[in-house]
Amino acid sequence: MAFLLAAVAAGAAAARDARPLGLTCNYAEEPLGMGDRRPSLGWRIDTGRPGYLQGAYRVLVASDRKLLEADRGDIWDSGVVREGRSQHVKFGGVPLLPCCDYYWKVKVWDTDGAESDWSPVASWRTGLFDEFDWKGEWVSSRFAEVLPHRRYKSNRRTERENWFMEDSAAVYMRRQVELPSPVRRATAFICGLGYYELYINGRKVGDRVLDPLFTDYDKRVVYAAYDVTDRLAAGSNAVGIVLGNGWYSSPTRDVFGMHDVNWRTPPKVRLNIVVEYESGAREVIATDRTWRWGHGEIVYNSVRSGETIDHTRTVHGWNEVGFRDSLWRPVCRVPAPLGRLTADPMPPMRVTGELPAERVVRTSPGVYLVDFGENLTGWVEARVRGERGQTVELQFNEVLKADGSLDTQNSTWHTRGRYQTGLLILGGEGMETFEPRFTYHGFRYMQVRGLTYEPSPEDFTAKCVHTDLPSAGTFHCSMPKLNELNAAVRRTLLNSIHGIPGEEPTREKMGWTLDAAVVMESYLYNFDALNAYKKALRDFRDAQAPTGHIPSTVPSAGWGYVHEDGSLDYWDDPWWGGSIFLLTDKLYLHTGDVGVLEYAFPALKAYVDFLTSTARDHIVTWSLGDWLDLNPDTTSQASNLTPVAQTSTAGYYWMSRRLAEYAEILGYDRRLSEHYGALAERIRERFNREFLDPRTGIYAENSQTAQALPLALGLVPDTLKAKVGQRLLDAIDLRDGHISAGFIGGNFTMDYLPRSGRFDVAYRMLTRPESPGWLHMVQSERSTMSESINQNGPGSGHHPYGAYIGFWLYKYLGGIRPDEAKPGFREFVIEPGLDSGLAEVSVGCRSLYGEIVSAWKRRDGGGTLTIRVPANTVAELILPAGAVGRNPRVNGVRLRDIPSIAPIPSSGDGKIRYSVGSGTYEFELR
Repeated sequence: MAFLLAAVAAGAAAARDARPLGLTCNYAEEPLGMGDRRPSLGWRIDTGRPGYLQGAYRVLVASDRKLLEADRGDIWDSGVVREGRSQHVKFGGVPLLPCCDYYWKVKVWDTDGAESDWSPVASWRTGLFDEFDWKGEWVSSRFAEVLPHRRYKSNRRTERENWFMEDSAAVYMRRQVELPSPVRRATAFICGLGYYELYINGRKVGDRVLDPLFTDYDKRVVYAAYDVTDRLAAGSNAVGIVLGNGWYSSPTRDVFGMHDVNWRTPPKVRLNIVVEYESGAREVIATDRTWRWGHGEIVYNSVRSGETIDHTRTVHGWNEVGFRDSLWRPVCRVPAPLGRLTADPMPPMRVTGELPAERVVRTSPGVYLVDFGENLTGWVEARVRGERGQTVELQFNEVLKADGSLDTQNSTWHTRGRYQTGLLILGGEGMETFEPRFTYHGFRYMQVRGLTYEPSPEDFTAKCVHTDLPSAGTFHCSMPKLNELNAAVRRTLLNSIHGIPGEEPTREKMGWTLDAAVVMESYLYNFDALNAYKKALRDFRDAQAPTGHIPSTVPSAGWGYVHEDGSLDYWDDPWWGGSIFLLTDKLYLHTGDVGVLEYAFPALKAYVDFLTSTARDHIVTWSLGDWLDLNPDTTSQASNLTPVAQTSTAGYYWMSRRLAEYAEILGYDRRLSEHYGALAERIRERFNREFLDPRTGIYAENSQTAQALPLALGLVPDTLKAKVGQRLLDAIDLRDGHISAGFIGGNFTMDYLPRSGRFDVAYRMLTRPESPGWLHMVQSERSTMSESINQNGPGSGHHPYGAYIGFWLYKYLGGIRPDEAKPGFREFVIEPGLDSGLAEVSVGCRSLYGEIVSAWKRRDGGGTLTIRVPANTVAELILPAGAVGRNPRVNGVRLRDIPSIAPIPSSGDGKIRYSVGSGTYEFELR
């Protein structure tokens, strides 16, 4: 009561100059189909007042918007909570009901008790929480049993009976329904495996493509929700569904065994359309045995192989009212997939852009090459003409042969048979438009065969398809090559996420675990990727075997698990399965949400225990090592410079130490943190005894990874840190300032150097134009990154790994980084890379609390540094000695006259530090 009286007094004395905005529910704005019964709420604060800190909040949640207008929360009224937290506020009201709208708003008070206005009203609509919330049945064109859980081994073969070629065609389903009265609200909940499209009255519902998300279908199956109120009307309505194979029923043989996984059955679907009438009554339109099915123009579809579209088999009007479906067959009820049906807030895949063809070149008689100017993922809309039954072949790839024709064999190593190929069978009715729906390709070029005329560029439009991540970061500087690098990083990251972050988009299309982990910070700085990585964390947990082992690709059809005889797979490594620690660590660091640690902890503990079972005297010796380091053998991808036992045991140590720290943060039994802390110390002692030469400070001769990894992970004895650090610098000098570390060591090397005072060395490595490195991959802003740092090395030329360096532009050149002692960006660091010598750098990234900016311009005799700190946060600004002079000026006045900025006592490293409250500030530089 005293706080409320103070707030009233403060509000009467001052204008309300703050307001909560950007309300989120589980990091999403206005989510539809929220599957969490206790979602996390969050908001940012819009205010022009410098140094703003929230001191309290009040949240109202109501079942009706009108109740909120009267400041009533019948679902939850948090009361005034005296807390500065404006993220991860757990809903604490009455139990939520399925398929209901909930409206909410929030107001805040600052630390002096000044009250804000109420936020705008936001909402979320719940999904279907439990099995009994579903009325729809799983239905398919043909019955097939779901096999039990797969066995955990590397190379399985599952024999099946009664498997027909028609199972590779798309399945079309329909039902006509009568609605008795006008519709007030209607929500469709659907899961179609492998992929689906939903139609109502002839029009596709929503803009999702390649839906649902790829998961381990034995553990978790994802449904989507759509508001279809404007699609349904009183009277007759037609509902149609097209089912594609996706990863659930892949017809293409590949090295990962996706073609014979146990979950594979003919495509199936489950649908609930919850219809609410103006009268208040409810009805559910659901899949059952009254639906009918047939085939149509998609006669073959495969994620890897492509689609065959036959316009001689097009069925017009199949999804409209009045279509005669008497020749179609009744669907059959089929067993559900083994996994739990659930919602997932990860953004869906969409067509996010279009690229016109830039040129068409005849490469041989009847063969044409179409160039779209840059690598992309997606497909092509083609407009062609010809005779009825004529076949046009489209092949997609990224590489040309020496004669300028398409190299159709590039990147085919993981696929058996047809690869990235579209077949178009013409209907013979003038100019026809073809566009696939259930495949995607990684390509720049398309080869066309089968036309009797020379096509023009206007006949082809490439569609860019990937997970639709909102942009969250901006980068620009005075060095054009770094701008091109950033553009290439962003393009590569988007091309490498189709429900799985860090997925190689052309050759493999699988979620290699360490690939996702090493590019994680690049994703988080550039895009709103928190929900994408929370989904990835769920995938890791789903993939974990009872032994605690996690395979190197996730989700997995069984490939990469421990063999039946107990031996470990070659294509595995503690850092790959152990990437679950990297994901957990970065999610916690960037959000501050201890719920992430709580969710992951059982899996983390099980993985460390698994590593312990493979260790011999605390040394782990398997398997891949520092993949694609600078290997003198250009035909090999294996680690050459660093012993595998070093990288694997270093990972074992770091994971054990992290586990102990997480147990302490979560307040678990002290014996747990003590046990794993002691284990980490034993590993550390054994590691140094085995690998460290204390006389020279060398862990492995001339290896950047061997030196950087122990330094970054805290393995090096204090008395030897300087010597080991010098040997790292020697290893870098040996390569004339070029990177030689691979998948494990590269990120740690580039992260450790600036944090240990050698920004200059890391910056020189970043900006080396020649191979090995990153800038040699970049020819223009339309480039993409490669798998190998070595221009002449093995690996894919369109791969997420090379994009990991993108984090460095934000974290060390812009200088924006989280405070590891206080995760979540409510307190963070800005240490701009002024010593780079660049005349201009401007970096912005959107945290949960708002946009952070670090931008400077250098000119003769001075310059300016502009920083922006979001409301309800505090930044530690770190500058080189002498950067701002003895009497610095900020926003045109003396720094000491700005209450929201305060000096921090020197830490003895020669740098200047300030505590900076929220606001925008321009510092004058010397």
